[in-house]
Amino acid sequence: MATLHLMVGPPCSGKTTLAPKLEHELPALRLNTDEWHIQLFGQDAADPEHDARHSPIETTLWNRKPL
Repeated sequence: MATLHLMVGPPCSGKTTLAPKLEHELPALRLNTDEWHIQLFGQDAADPEHDARHSPIETTLWNRKPL
């Protein structure tokens, strides 16, 4: 049976640092919407279209569908 681990917390609390460590220690696949968004659209979160582009990425990850 698969186990889903969700990491939540305030900014700068160590989530991004801990996630890759867990990925290597556990039989895990790490999915990070921020990394996908940056790869596809760049890093400007202030861009007015940021949320509109981020939402489909998050949906894709949750539904396990390829982009």
